[in-house]
Amino acid sequence: MGKVLELAEDLWTGKKDTFTYHPFGMPRGLELIDDQNNNRTWFYRGFSNSIIRESNEGLIIVDPGALFDVRERFNAVRKVSQQRLHTAVFTHGHVDHVGIKNYLKESKKKGWPKPQVIGHKSMIDRFERYKLTESWNGYINLRQFRGNQGEPMFPTGFYYPDKIYEGELQLKIGGVDIQLKHARGETDDHTWVFFPDSSILCTGDLFIWAVPNTGNPQKVQRYAKEWAIALREMASKNSKILCPGHGVPIIGNERVKEALNNTAMLLESLHEQTIDLMNKGVSLDTILHSVKVSDDLLIKPYLKPVYDEPEFIVRNIWRLYGGWYDGTPSHLKPAPEAAQAKEIANLSGGGIKLAERAKELLNQGDLRLACHLAEWAFLSSPDDKIIRKIASDIFTARAKAETSTMAIGIYLSAAKDMRVDTGEGSLGNTIIFSQDARREKE
Repeated sequence: MGKVLELAEDLWTGKKDTFTYHPFGMPRGLELIDDQNNNRTWFYRGFSNSIIRESNEGLIIVDPGALFDVRERFNAVRKVSQQRLHTAVFTHGHVDHVGIKNYLKESKKKGWPKPQVIGHKSMIDRFERYKLTESWNGYINLRQFRGNQGEPMFPTGFYYPDKIYEGELQLKIGGVDIQLKHARGETDDHTWVFFPDSSILCTGDLFIWAVPNTGNPQKVQRYAKEWAIALREMASKNSKILCPGHGVPIIGNERVKEALNNTAMLLESLHEQTIDLMNKGVSLDTILHSVKVSDDLLIKPYLKPVYDEPEFIVRNIWRLYGGWYDGTPSHLKPAPEAAQAKEIANLSGGGIKLAERAKELLNQGDLRLACHLAEWAFLSSPDDKIIRKIASDIFTARAKAETSTMAIGIYLSAAKDMRVDTGEGSLGNTIIFSQDARREKE
C-alpha cells in the first residue's frame, strides 16, 4: 500500500483529518488501485486527481491533468505504462482538470492517432466565458489560493472536446465499457464516469473529501439539489472504489455508498431548510443565521468544512432562487461603503475608537463583529498606519480561526490589502496556511 492509500485509510478511520491533510494537499503521486481485469488502473493524486485505465486500444484517462502540472503527471504515467492515450474524459472544464498538451505532443511526435477528448456540451460555453473573463478569474483565484499574494494569472489555451454529449453516453474502448453521466453540481458541465467491469467510480468534483463546493463566494452558480440527485445515483452503482476529483480514494462498497449518501443528505438538508425559509418570506440574513447542519454529518471524515462551508451553500441556494437582493432595504441602493464608514466613525469618536473596539471584540472572541468594526475603521481612515495595522491583524486572526479555503483566502487578502508594508514575508498559500493554523491549535 502506497502513501496515498495509507492516507485514505487513516482519514477514514480518524487517525488523521482533512484539516491537517487537506484534499488539495500532500501526499501526491501515482498508485495502482486495480489489477484484476487484465487492464490495470492507477490513481494519480495531485492538486486535482487523474484516473488512468489501460485497455486493448490504449489508455483511458479521466481528467488527464491540470493546465499547470500536466508534465509532472504525464511523466508519472509514462513510468508505468507506454500505451498511447486513446481517450481522455474531462469531468468538467475547471483548469485543474483539462490539461492534455503533453499527450497531444507525444501522439504527434510518435505518429499515433490523435487522442479523443470527451466532455459535456456546456464545456464549450465555459471555455468561452473563461476567455471573456480571463483577468477576473486570475484575481479571484489569487484571492482564493494565495491570499492576494503575487500576480494574478489564469491559464489559457483550452483544448475543446472532440466529442461532446448530452445526458449520458456509453462507450466501449479496447474491450472496456465506460458509462458517462451528466450532472449539474459544482458546474453545469459536470460528468461522472463509471467502469462497470472494475466497479470504479470517478466522481470528478462531485465528491472531494469535504463539504461540497456548492457555495464558492467568488465563482458562478452551483446547483445543490441536482448535485444531491447525482450523488444518490452514483451511490446506486454499488462501486467498490470511489476516485474523487480531489483527495484520496475510498475503498469498499459500503464506505463508498455511505460517503455519497451522507454528502447528498447534507446538500438536501441545506436546500430544504433554505427553501422552506424563503417560502416564509424571510430575509437572507435571517436564513443565514437559522439554517444548521446536523453534527452527525459534520463529524464525518469526508464532510469537514475545509474547502467550502454550509453557510456559503445557503447563500448560493438563495442566489439561484432569489436573485441578488438580500431582503435588507438599505442594501438595494446603498451609499458608498467609505461614506458609511466615515459616518459611523464620526458617531463613534473617530476611526481609532472603532479599531480599538474591534480589538476588544477580537479578544472576547466575537470575530464576526470585530471584522465589521475593523473594516469601518480602515475605510474611514485608510491612511492611518495604526488603524491599518490593527485592521490587518484582526483579519489575519480571522483567517487563522477559519477552516475553509474560501474564507481563509478572502480574509488573508483583506489583511494583506490593509497592512502597512513592513517588509514581512507572504502570509502564504491558503491551503498551507490553514493546515499550519490547525497544527498550532493542536
